Amino acid sequence: MDPLLSCLQAVASTAQRVEHENRLVNQYTARDFTPFRFMAWSEVPSTHMLAFFLNPDETHGQGTLFQDIFFEHLRQLPLLGPRLPRTRWTVEAERRHGDTGQIDLLLTTVDRQFAICVENKPRDKTGDQHRQLTRYRRFLKQRHGRHYALVYLSSIPRRPQSHSLRPSLRWRLIKSGHYVNITYQSFILTVIDAWQRAVHPESLRLFLGNFRHQIEQWLNFPSTKPAQLMQDKEVVKTLIAIPAYVHTAFDIASALDTLKHRLRDQLAQKLGSTIPDIEGAVHWKWKGFVDGDDGNPFLLRRTLLNSSSAPACWLWGRYAIAIELNEGRLIYGIRFDKNFWFPGDSSVEQPIPTGVPEQLASMLGDKSQHTDWWPWWEWAGPTTEKDLYSAIAEGTLVKKLQQEVLRLASVLDRYTSLVNTKDVDFMLSAD
Repeated sequence: MDPLLSCLQAVASTAQRVEHENRLVNQYTARDFTPFRFMAWSEVPSTHMLAFFLNPDETHGQGTLFQDIFFEHLRQLPLLGPRLPRTRWTVEAERRHGDTGQIDLLLTTVDRQFAICVENKPRDKTGDQHRQLTRYRRFLKQRHGRHYALVYLSSIPRRPQSHSLRPSLRWRLIKSGHYVNITYQSFILTVIDAWQRAVHPESLRLFLGNFRHQIEQWLNFPSTKPAQLMQDKEVVKTLIAIPAYVHTAFDIASALDTLKHRLRDQLAQKLGSTIPDIEGAVHWKWKGFVDGDDGNPFLLRRTLLNSSSAPACWLWGRYAIAIELNEGRLIYGIRFDKNFWFPGDSSVEQPIPTGVPEQLASMLGDKSQHTDWWPWWEWAGPTTEKDLYSAIAEGTLVKKLQQEVLRLASVLDRYTSLVNTKDVDFMLSAD
């Protein structure tokens, strides 16, 4: 029998057996049941859930146990930890504080001398408000002087957007122990595990387990559910038992890499053919600019057909429509080359002109989400790699992005025309 076919049949047989066994276990234990299935879940419920456990006066009946464990973990953070008082804390969730806005989670010592503002940003697609963390810092300083901390809670390590908190200020706050980024993946799940080990009531242990699994599923983290772990373990046992299967498994992995490259090329080609006079190409030098590490960004530029040399033929100048892969996620938007924007370019680095992100966002009718290299960008498609590539293969993502390319091209045509006539501000004020 062909080695590939034999390997696939063995894996399929193992998966079917494990599925049958798990079905029987679930039938008698309801192991996969979770009450969170019936709850509309988002950032706000997750904030209230954390606040529930951190509040010693809540109905969980454990007093300061959960709060103490949470702060034990915070104190392990090298710069922030030594600054934290050892005392009891009050907890406020989703409360508005005048012009400061609504703070997700505010933890304040009972003597009102120290406060922590937790900004909950579990979803990558959720952007920061304009000057959001700057406002929170001002609020904390007015109340507590230097006795405060900003905690940015994200699914995985993430920086707040520059319009929320200037990068230079953020670095100063990090060094002084006034700012820290903690994550659901490495911090909150670890805290929940510690909570689960510490409590005695079975109802709380079960609920905390369900809470943990809900976070894993919601944020697409690797599952710790027994059914999935059992299948992975049994499939590995099947493969490792026969050396030929191990070899074939690596052949399959190599084929998957080739498949992903082919699908990315297919996506880029179809987007490049969306509009006449659009030139599509992988950037000649740079890797991704939004922490992308899956290859150079693919750029779409409006070209002048009677000019063959770059950059003279690029009607949008340093601007381009770009798509880029970042850890299995797809990013698209308008990118600005600060330097090395064409082969042979040795000019001094040129930053994005002041106000451009806001101007483009206004013209697009969207909020401004930008970095130093992308005056406007957005996530596209599913949040997991397997779903993303499936969407590319099905064509659904291509159709969506083709519409976005048309929209972005129209805005860049208009914007660069306005820049050339120096009427940007006038035209924007007339919209």
